[in-house]
Amino acid sequence: MLRKHTRLIAVPVTAVALTLTVAGQQANAAGPSSPGGAGHSGRAAEATGPCLAGATALVGDLDGDGRPDKIDNPGHTGTGMTIQWGAADGSFGQKYAVSGLLRAKPGEITSAAVADFRHNGTLDIVVNVVKPSGVDDPATARVAEYRPGPLKRSNLGSATARHSDIGDRGEARELRIADYGGDAYPDLAVLNNEGDGVLTREVRLSKPGSGPGKYDYGLQQKYGESGTPAEPPTMPGDGWKHFYKPCS
Repeated sequence: MLRKHTRLIAVPVTAVALTLTVAGQQANAAGPSSPGGAGHSGRAAEATGPCLAGATALVGDLDGDGRPDKIDNPGHTGTGMTIQWGAADGSFGQKYAVSGLLRAKPGEITSAAVADFRHNGTLDIVVNVVKPSGVDDPATARVAEYRPGPLKRSNLGSATARHSDIGDRGEARELRIADYGGDAYPDLAVLNNEGDGVLTREVRLSKPGSGPGKYDYGLQQKYGESGTPAEPPTMPGDGWKHFYKPCS
């Protein structure tokens, strides 16, 4: 009688559990598959439904390879965000600071916001890189863009990136996810230094298929707020929880 020898391969339990959970989230997701996901048989659908892996971590597909990636956003401010790219076995690699991936220069402040702004199953990113002027007149951002996914791993580049006016109206200190429209499209809240001792909460509401829009006076009057460094405007807390469910 021939005997078959079976080799057991050890895989971290947490990685397997998270992979299966993300896949389960996808099974219930209503959005279409992510761009670039086709052709990755058996794996392409796993990351198209973002989910929460803790209070400040989001899991979803950033680079369009059909594998879940992990985004950590301490304090939900967007200034200390890191990314771990997903591997074929469902685990995550080393942490990369978004500021490093964007090649921020010494003295520059990097802020970012990640969400599925178009509600199509692939995560996008809004980025702002600015060197504070140190005086009353705010500096203009060196980089201020909305970058629809999929993103390049090397520098978070996007084939369809476009300029965002968040860098034109002051020094963005924080970027946060918010829910102002009450729909499936995540919105953006910006803690903005306008100069002369004025801080504002500016808003950019997302539109289907286009992501965060431009500054709108009417929406700003409805959802915005002004303050000072001593009494800053209130900012949204965990905006992700309005759009995504826990992975487990």
